[in-house]
Amino acid sequence: MKDRKDLPQESLVRIFVNGDFLSSTLCTPRDVKELAVGWLYNEGHIESVSDIASLAACEDWRDVHVHLAKGHTIREDTARMIRTSACMGGEISQEMFLGDTHRLNGGPRISLGALRSLMWKTLSAASSYRETGGIHCAGIASATDEKPLAIFEDVGRHNAFDKVIGRLLLASLTSEDKILLTSGRISSEMALKAAHSRIPVVATITTATDLAARIAEDAGLTLVARVLNASPMVLCGDERIVHDEEAV
Repeated sequence: MKDRKDLPQESLVRIFVNGDFLSSTLCTPRDVKELAVGWLYNEGHIESVSDIASLAACEDWRDVHVHLAKGHTIREDTARMIRTSACMGGEISQEMFLGDTHRLNGGPRISLGALRSLMWKTLSAASSYRETGGIHCAGIASATDEKPLAIFEDVGRHNAFDKVIGRLLLASLTSEDKILLTSGRISSEMALKAAHSRIPVVATITTATDLAARIAEDAGLTLVARVLNASPMVLCGDERIVHDEEAV
């Protein structure tokens, strides 16, 4: 019989804001501070880490307590949510889904070979992804980096993404020159989060939905699917891709 310790971890983590319960999520109970901050930002509850006065997680990593800066409140209309196609049933606010997306201009330029190398390094460093085959990973890098700046794993691909965003915010790192690398499918929710977080380049080893590709194009993102294939799919934002003839 296989040891259950070898299985991917999954637990219910609750987020409390100013002492009141706000939300809960099924996730891998690691890096839950980053998860909470990234989720609060991506849902529009906070605009920056300066909106947070204090942040703490219980010893068992099952509860995260966030206290907001004076004068900042949480939107209470939680009924206006859209159930997403995330594998664990994520939700996103209607305001984020239906609101205007500010188009991204500029940003880094990178070759498909460099993207492929960064993706391989992300997957190689994701120990649970390699060992279990049942967990997602997401990494963040700059075009000039030889390896990702940070890598997070979670049973939910949207959670791994939120953890990346949380780390960027907590470390006060800019996002406009960054590249997101993920093992998961890019759904509309993921494309919206990338646009909201101002991350111009997103690459995945799998694919993207048609709605995600339209959102990414409208937002000015570069979206690359099947990045480890011999011929990756640049779905939009080709202007940020350095082609072989340019590199000569």
